[in-house]
Amino acid sequence: MKKSIILVALFALTMGTAKAQLFDFAYNRHNASIGLNLGVVGYHFGQGQIDKTYSGFGLGANLTLAGVYLDFIYQSPEHHWDRKVSPIVYHDHTALTINVGYKVPVTHWLFITPMVGYSNETTGLTDCSTVNVDYERRSIYHDYKRQTINNHFNYGVGLSLKLFKFIEIGGVCTSHAVYGSIALCSNKKK
Repeated sequence: MKKSIILVALFALTMGTAKAQLFDFAYNRHNASIGLNLGVVGYHFGQGQIDKTYSGFGLGANLTLAGVYLDFIYQSPEHHWDRKVSPIVYHDHTALTINVGYKVPVTHWLFITPMVGYSNETTGLTDCSTVNVDYERRSIYHDYKRQTINNHFNYGVGLSLKLFKFIEIGGVCTSHAVYGSIALCSNKKK
């Protein structure tokens, strides 16, 4: 209860000092952004505990047009891009999260984004004795054979701040991922 009162008080103080109209949805019609996501993907909550069996570092992207927010973050198998060729077969996993939401402009610099989406984790084997060449990356990679896939409904919330003219930073916390983002955004006026 005390935490709720403190959060409400901080929110009221923040809004009291803001020099913008609260929840001005007209702001969304004139702005867009594109950005990069970095963070942890693949964990999930279950029975009051966090299962980190399939979690790992992921990379993704985000896009906002007219207030509609889309993003994804993906973790590739750990040994897929390993440069060493050996007879070892590793047990690896992947994780993917795709979300859609709507950016609610609390003020002209603060946005809250409720979102829903899809998440999965796969387990499989990375065979380091196989060699494939990716000419665009100028690198080799090994075969990853998926054995199982776990599909999930994903939900969460994002918070973003437009502290600079064309830069927006934020964070997202969902039931299967926690990551930060940085985005380039338009600066059109209403």
